[in-house]
Amino acid sequence: MIASLVLLSAGLAAAAPVDMSRPPEVAPMRAVKLPPRQEWKLRNGMTVVLVPDKRVPLVTARLAFPGGEAAVPAEDAGLAEALAELLTDGTAKKSSKEIAEAAELFGGSLSAGAEPDAIVLRASALADKADAMASLLAEVVRSPSFPEGEVALRKANMKEELAASRAESDFLAGVAFYKKIFAGHPYSVTAPTDASIERIDRARVAAAYKRLLTPGGALLVLVGDLSRRDAEALAVRHFGTWRGGPAAADAPPVPRGKADRVVYLLDRPKSSQVSFILGNPAVREDNPAYFDLLIANQVLGGSFSSRLMRDIRETKGYTYGISSRLEHRLTGSLFKIRTPVRTEVAEPALAAILGHLDRIRKEEPTAEELKQAKAYLAGSFARSLETQSGLADAVLKLRTRRLPDGWYDSYVERVQAVTGAGAKRAAEVFIRPDELTIVAVGDAAKAAAALAKFTAKPVVTVDQDGN
Repeated sequence: MIASLVLLSAGLAAAAPVDMSRPPEVAPMRAVKLPPRQEWKLRNGMTVVLVPDKRVPLVTARLAFPGGEAAVPAEDAGLAEALAELLTDGTAKKSSKEIAEAAELFGGSLSAGAEPDAIVLRASALADKADAMASLLAEVVRSPSFPEGEVALRKANMKEELAASRAESDFLAGVAFYKKIFAGHPYSVTAPTDASIERIDRARVAAAYKRLLTPGGALLVLVGDLSRRDAEALAVRHFGTWRGGPAAADAPPVPRGKADRVVYLLDRPKSSQVSFILGNPAVREDNPAYFDLLIANQVLGGSFSSRLMRDIRETKGYTYGISSRLEHRLTGSLFKIRTPVRTEVAEPALAAILGHLDRIRKEEPTAEELKQAKAYLAGSFARSLETQSGLADAVLKLRTRRLPDGWYDSYVERVQAVTGAGAKRAAEVFIRPDELTIVAVGDAAKAAAALAKFTAKPVVTVDQDGN
């Protein structure tokens, strides 16, 4: 025993000292894959995807219908949103209150919303109440009643929500940004107008429902403590006899954008800040260069430790927050930066942002930047799949954006495989400072002259609807 202690003491004495000033090395993250899933179709065209998950006695569902906001004409902006909200506000047998109470009884929730390319319902329940959840889910999509009173209330709420949103510069900048970067395309409309809300009535909602919510092309995702046999029986029992027309058509491909930089300005007199959104078209997630661009964006502005945040916020103090991101729809993607800055520093702030865009295109990220970007992306990706809700959303994204079956399964490996040269090359191709759409919302009297320095064309004035 004494000999053992002597040997142990000698070993400790010989060990190299630990440098407490440096964080410990983190081993490369292991591959993260989606759990095995099973897929089949009902006779009416609805696709069902089951992801068994017995970790907790819960079942999570997603029910998606193609089309969404992009399937509605610009003059009816907000109609898809109203339709989605009204699905849970009354059926042939239940009032909105009774629908909410039924969801509480199965120990879960039920909601619906409109997205650019789909209308999506989200539900969850205790595993032994999965059938009750599916029954309610089927009821709200198969027999909504769209009560006149609920339609009127939704319109009133939409007017109030729009008025409140217009008080925010960031909202106004977003409306104008999408209107310009997706000019003439259905994706360009991201908010209703006073006129489009006024057009909403029960007849228009019912017509949109008949056109957009059909089993053909619908996707039902089930994640949870559910066997294939029970899932098949549940789907057939509640959705098997449903009939409807063809699925809504996809949004058309987004055309190639303009080849020069344009600045748009929405005047907000006496505003103490300028809200910027700037960006250019990018590539889908299934493009071979996507992960190189993902890393380049992460280094540039994807987290709190990114270049934009460290310089524009921490060093220069121009803003309290700035970020860049890649944003995707079914037929179009974009690279985007957004930040509010103090009015008096609008010019140097925008110059600094453009300087960072030039740098990410000309210089490879450092080894440390690459390491941090990869760890952040791989870690957040793994965390996103830890819950049933995260798994359901991942399967939903895989199918609605029509990504390859194994896209998620190789995510971590492809993130880790990106090189500095690859990130620089992707930035050169897909981050295009000379072709940016730049939207600014602020006091024109104080900001217009400064903004004019960043475009060879006159600054274009827009209104609150981006026109």
